Amino acid sequence: MATFTNIGQSTPRLEGTEKVTGSTRYTADLTLPRTLWGRCLRSPWPHARIVHIDASRAMQVPGVHAVLTGADVKGVRYGRRLHDVPVLAEDRVRFVGERVAAVAAEDRDAAEEALLLIDVEYEELPAVYEPQDALADNAPILHPEVNGYYGLPTLQETLSNAFVRDVWRKGNVDEGFAQADLIIEGTYTVPRQHQAYLETHTSLVWIDDQGRTQIWASSKVPYQIKEQLSIALGLPKERIRVNPVPIGGDYGGKGSAMDIPVAYFLAVQTGRPVRMVMNYIEEFTAGNPRHAATVHLKTGVMRDGTLVAQQSQTLFNSGAYGGFKPAPGVNLGGAAKAGGPYRIPHVELAGTQVYTNTIPGGFMRAPGEPQVAFASESHMDCIAQQLGMNPLEFRRKNLLEDGDEDPTGIKYQGIRARETL
Repeated sequence: MATFTNIGQSTPRLEGTEKVTGSTRYTADLTLPRTLWGRCLRSPWPHARIVHIDASRAMQVPGVHAVLTGADVKGVRYGRRLHDVPVLAEDRVRFVGERVAAVAAEDRDAAEEALLLIDVEYEELPAVYEPQDALADNAPILHPEVNGYYGLPTLQETLSNAFVRDVWRKGNVDEGFAQADLIIEGTYTVPRQHQAYLETHTSLVWIDDQGRTQIWASSKVPYQIKEQLSIALGLPKERIRVNPVPIGGDYGGKGSAMDIPVAYFLAVQTGRPVRMVMNYIEEFTAGNPRHAATVHLKTGVMRDGTLVAQQSQTLFNSGAYGGFKPAPGVNLGGAAKAGGPYRIPHVELAGTQVYTNTIPGGFMRAPGEPQVAFASESHMDCIAQQLGMNPLEFRRKNLLEDGDEDPTGIKYQGIRARETL
């Protein structure tokens, strides 16, 4: 029998000494011979047509080696599973902070100076910021070409800003509402939330002497990055290597390629390694925060407090793109948790991702679940109040027990919700 000597003992973190002494090397600390700095020009408009771009003056800045616009990378889109994110905006911009052009230069100062000399003419277009507005009949369609995107789970018969929708059902919700003594409805909103890691998204890309794409990036999913880039760039996976690097904070937010495709095209254009480091302004305007959400709940309940039916409609504000999340067919899994940990025989739970002219949403811990949990538990408090019941006793009356089916029909063992309360 094996003997373990570390159980019950304080075990030092393997990387602890390097981190507290400052010797850990993150992506921004890495350099290769002849490395260039890459920077992006970003949109000041939430929705606008790009009429004209003139980058000629930027190329005249000493130390500048390349300037790219959407015309140079036309048609190249990427994402985790749904590929709807352009490397650089092509004919239009869809949110404040979207990449419009990119520069590679000998140093950061030269790159920043070049960005100031890129002349972009915009024609402002109507914008929508909330899912409800984006679903209105007169709302602008933000992605008229959506049916051509790689990874779209279902083709749209009628173009809409709602690009992914899932519904989970158990029982018959109409019958449940007919049985109920009371029907109580409520709408709850949750804002977007940035992961607030200290290290911003950073990448270093080099096309080595054998033509392989070498990548160092602040990413927790190197194989997923390889997969995304292989599909988007048309490169064989064996020609891409994503080298693991220590990450300065993640909280779920370091799973997207972000500026890596831009660095790749700059590296191809210049024949030199290119480093890109987002600053904090860019992180908060063009990162991939937790999705904002609006959750509408309709619940049927008996006067003794027994839950009999629940219907939910969760609208996730995807922002301008959906490529950082969702995984098609899965959506944001939290939408399926709108019934909470309660016995409800009749449920219909819907989750919809909606395009808007805001920062694209992405990963944060438990995608979609904190938004829906806030709504569901707030709603339970409102129901208890209307019934004149103690909120704790109301919950205890309806809690799942071992072997019960949750609102989506899944049976769980080892449920300890009652003990937790």
